Amino acid sequence: MFDPLQNTAATPQRISRTRRADMVSGRHGPAGGPTVAARQYLAAVGDDWSAAKLEYYGSPEAKEIMWSLVHFRKWYVDAKLLELRATFSPLRIRSVGSVTLTSDYDITVSGPEDVAAVEWFNDTFRRDWGKESATVFDTNLYVKDFMPERSNFGLPAYTGSTDAPGGRRWGSADRPRTWRREAGAGEWDPATKPRLRPEPEDTEIGRPAGVQGRAAVEFDQDVAALTKQRKYMTQDEWDGYLRDLVRRMTPGKRGTATIRYRMADGVHTRAVADLAAQVAQESGSGRLRCSDQEFLDSFEHSAPDVVVRARNKVYTRLARQVRATQAAYAGSPTDELAVLAREQTSYALWHAMEAYHSEGAVRHVVGGQAGSGISVSAAQYLQSFNEQLGDLLKDMTHYQESGEAFYQSSKYLMRMADAAKRALDASNTCLGDEDLALLEQLHELGHDEHVLIRMRKNKDRFDGMPVAEKSRIATGEYGHALAIRDKDALRRRVLELGAEINARVRTGPA
Repeated sequence: MFDPLQNTAATPQRISRTRRADMVSGRHGPAGGPTVAARQYLAAVGDDWSAAKLEYYGSPEAKEIMWSLVHFRKWYVDAKLLELRATFSPLRIRSVGSVTLTSDYDITVSGPEDVAAVEWFNDTFRRDWGKESATVFDTNLYVKDFMPERSNFGLPAYTGSTDAPGGRRWGSADRPRTWRREAGAGEWDPATKPRLRPEPEDTEIGRPAGVQGRAAVEFDQDVAALTKQRKYMTQDEWDGYLRDLVRRMTPGKRGTATIRYRMADGVHTRAVADLAAQVAQESGSGRLRCSDQEFLDSFEHSAPDVVVRARNKVYTRLARQVRATQAAYAGSPTDELAVLAREQTSYALWHAMEAYHSEGAVRHVVGGQAGSGISVSAAQYLQSFNEQLGDLLKDMTHYQESGEAFYQSSKYLMRMADAAKRALDASNTCLGDEDLALLEQLHELGHDEHVLIRMRKNKDRFDGMPVAEKSRIATGEYGHALAIRDKDALRRRVLELGAEINARVRTGPA
């Protein structure tokens, strides 16, 4: 009987190019039901989600295969989450974001044993697949960072049943439902399911009470946000960006800004060294005469899953340090421990896959834009702006073709523009006409109903449209709006805008 958990790294399934073309066309799909079919489709591309999107997405026929993989991913991951909750109870489990052909499926867990739970998920997934969940399914598990968790998956009760092929324990394959918090009852109640008891209120990590402690947190979180930009810039580009920023600032403010940007460079260098050491350990490779960044780049191209595995291990190791600091704070709450917990959290998040590094970005995007009433300070809006700019640079780096980079990165544009406007307003300053016009144009290009966002989400006529055609349309949109048709030109322009916004906010009103 076919086992969807078989280790395809140890027992590869080779499918010929002709057979793969038949699978994509639907002429000769695999027999045995949707689970077996999806498993074979994934095996045909080496159990790699990025390769699956390239292979199966781009035509109305092929997208049906991609949808089967999306459903298979949810079935498999949700079953693992059932067992996770049964093993590490009580555990709060949350996922955010939409379900599309190209979206990821990331999970946040919180509770007394959240780090152990993430390690268990990663270890068992690695044992079953021979790869990381981010590689196979574009799925990552995170532990709670700065904010308390306010929701939970309504997973049905785990029974330990053996309803999966091969007799493995999967539990129910029901689609998870959102748990509703009953006012005054102190319980979470899913429809038609038994109540989960207890479900206490979650809390955020310690917050310093004193002025010096709050200033230290603001400094650390500012630096953390800047490391997101530094991650996707070369050393020469970073140094040039800092020179441009300093040139735009009043002399009395330049020293403080320079310290923060140089600190971000130092944190980045340390993080790269830590990750490179873990990659060397995971791969058993000797270090050649190259820098830590060159060493990582070589593995990103030749063995990217090794880098993902190293990231996961460094992240959970650092998360354990955060939890130890939080435990010490719970026993003796001091501002020093509260500051340390936030600094450690940001450094751990540098190593996590696709995560925000700063509290400001989390509060702005996850809290503020969700209409939760969570307050966001001027400094935190600037943190969010710098992280959105960093994520924009990430996609400019990742996607080789300019048009694809234009529409894939579009989700960061409105967040970036919104954070910039709020940071400028809170600091009682404004941009010049040309930069303000650019910011407004970027906000428009990132609007939920704009063609770029609909293209990225595969809405309407873009569902199943080939990448080349979407790239052509996206290039035309940028050319019409900004007279920019090359991603390098966009990169230069947004870095100039980023330097100006940071100079204005950090300088304050004239």
